Parts: sequence; structure tokens; C-alpha cells
Amino acid sequence: MNRPIRILRLIARLNIGGPAIQAITLSSELPRDQYQTLLVCGRLSPGEGDMTYLALDKGVHRFNIKELGRNISLLDDLKSLFIIRKIIKRFKPDILHTHTAKAGTLGRLAVLSLRASILTSKKIKVFHTFHGHTFHSYFNALKTLIFIQVERFLARFTDRIIVVSKQQKSDICGTFRIADEKKVQIIRLGFDLSAYGKIATNRRTCLSDGGTCINSEPFRVGIVGRLAAVKNHFLLFEAISYLRAWAKFDRFRFIIVGDGELKTELVAKASKLNVSEAITFCGWRKNMAAVYTQLDAVVLTSKNEGTPVAIIEAMAASRPVVATAVGGVPDLIGSVMGKKRNGFQIGERGLMLPSENAEALAGALLFVMENRNELKPTIRRAKAFALANYSQQRLLNDIKTLYET
Repeated sequence: MNRPIRILRLIARLNIGGPAIQAITLSSELPRDQYQTLLVCGRLSPGEGDMTYLALDKGVHRFNIKELGRNISLLDDLKSLFIIRKIIKRFKPDILHTHTAKAGTLGRLAVLSLRASILTSKKIKVFHTFHGHTFHSYFNALKTLIFIQVERFLARFTDRIIVVSKQQKSDICGTFRIADEKKVQIIRLGFDLSAYGKIATNRRTCLSDGGTCINSEPFRVGIVGRLAAVKNHFLLFEAISYLRAWAKFDRFRFIIVGDGELKTELVAKASKLNVSEAITFCGWRKNMAAVYTQLDAVVLTSKNEGTPVAIIEAMAASRPVVATAVGGVPDLIGSVMGKKRNGFQIGERGLMLPSENAEALAGALLFVMENRNELKPTIRRAKAFALANYSQQRLLNDIKTLYET
């Protein structure tokens, strides 16, 4: 073609997290002489961190639909659908690429309705990325069944479904039977990890007289993510209670990075368990590399995940990872090495444990604190893996290949 390929990129909202980073990165970093991108997004929910600053920094042209949001609203969603139809007719994209469930539903319905009404003779290629999925641990059984049926229907009119890990492809194609595997392609996430790769292996603090730096105590554990039910921060608090019972409580401090609708409930839970003194809620932070510099380890307690960005960042920053074995986490941690230890397992690149096992989580955190030297090879493998497999350039190359073919 004698003009750039036009891409309409649609995402429900630019809240802090992997989907927004990917949408902004793909909108800004694909060659401008080859691709013309319009990013369309909706509004944030209360308590969500805003990544609009990243879009502004990168000079991304975007269109905001104030009616489009995370929660289901029949009136607002219908308004959003008609606005998306108008944008498609005016922008005339070659490709519609949707990110997240709400945007994927409305965007694909908009294209389908335009095809049915013969309002456009142009065949728009339709791609949808599952950054995660809502097929368990989000809604009740009835809602979940409805969402599965909707996704199965929409998959029939989607040219390519993109997933971010092998485990997610297994879920989409096998467990929930959303689409045939021939239509599903794995494209891992990609980030600019250069700042993380420069972080020193160990957090150090210098003596007041300016002498030699020593390992600091207590051991700082960070958890990064929305304060939402699916992230299951309550599991961490229960694990802290075990550490108190084992008389190890004073050797730890826990940093909660993020915000959300459950903050008040989480603060109350920490107080009820008598662990508040070891926990700091610090809200959202823009400079995440600086955050990881101040941590000794990173934990993830989710009930459901796609590929968690916090784990990739922690690996690149040489921070040991302890995570529940959900979604794409096993793909990040790698194969198990050795026998199970008190409910948790040591993988090639981190520690894993079953979801909802607070005692195993406490044991894993204690193991990481007491065996830093033993974990050095694990940390090195994790860093090399993250930098090699989750780079921004690799993502751009994969997406360019997809679009061009």
C-alpha cells in the first residue's frame, strides 16, 4: 500500500498495569511511516492509578469515550458502542486491535454491526488480546457462563486472538473452549526494562559514618497491584500472621504498592490481625524502578492472572519472586527444581505455591529471607530470562509480523 496501515487500538481504560502499557507502547513505538494509530480509551474507576501521563510523554494521539468504563452499564455501553461505530466509519482503519474484555466486546460488536448493515465495504482485520481473562475468580457462576458464551461468539468474527502465555492459550483453547487453537497466537508482553536491568542485586544501606554498605534489615517485601479481590492481598496478611506466630514477624516489613476499592477493608483486616505495624500502604508510584531498588523480594498473591507485569519487572531488577501458581505465573517461574518444601516449590526463576495457602506463603517468604546466597543462581536466571524474552523490541517485532501477514 502507498500509505501507512491504519490501526484503531481500543482499550477500556488507561489504568496502571500491563494492558495500558502495551496499548500505549504499540501506539507510540511502531514506525510512524508504516503505521498510523488512533488510541481510543474510556474512563478510570475510582481508586485506579492513571497511566495517561505515559501516553502524554510518548505523544500518543488518543480519543476518550467518557461513557466507556470498567463496570457494566447498559446505557453507557450502548452509547460507547455507537461512538465506536462512528470512529470506525471516520477513521477507516485497516485493523481494529482491542485490549481487555470490555473493549474487545464493544469493538468487535461495532465492526460486526457495520458489516451487517453494509455501511462499509472495507474488510477490517480484527485482533483481540487477552491480557488475562475473567473466566474464574471474578464473578459468580452465572455471569461467568454468560461471559464465556459471549467470548465464544465473538471469537468467530475475530481474525486473530492473541494471548500472552502458553498457559493462557491452554485456558482459551482447552479449558474454556473460546476458540480453535489455529486462530490463537502467543505474543508475550514486552517492556522497556533497561532501567530495571541496572538495579544492584542487593538492596544496601550505608552506615551513618559513610563507611562500607551492609545488608539492611528488616527484610522488605513488596506487592504491586490493584487493591482488588482478584489480587488477594488478604492472603499476604494471613501469611504475616503465621510469621508472627513463628516469632519471625519483626524481621520483615511489607510494602503495598497500589490502590483500589479494597483499601479500607485491607487496612481494617491488617488491624484485626494485629499486623499493621509491619505494613506500609504507599499508593501508586510512577517510578517503579526506584520502588524495586528499595525491596528485597516481591510477592504476588493473585487468584487469577495473565502475565503479571510486577513479576517481570522484579525479575529484571534482580529481586527474588514468590508467587501463587496461577495464569501465566508458571511460565515465568519455569520448571520445578527439587522437592516441595512446606507447601511451596522452587522453580528455575522463583518460588511458587498454591493459591490460598497462607502457611506455604509464609514459609516461602521466610525461606527467601534466610537463603539469599542459595537463591543467587535463581535470581540470575530470572533476570536473564526477563531481559531476553520480555523486551519492548521483541514485542514490536512480533506485532509487526502479525499485522503485515
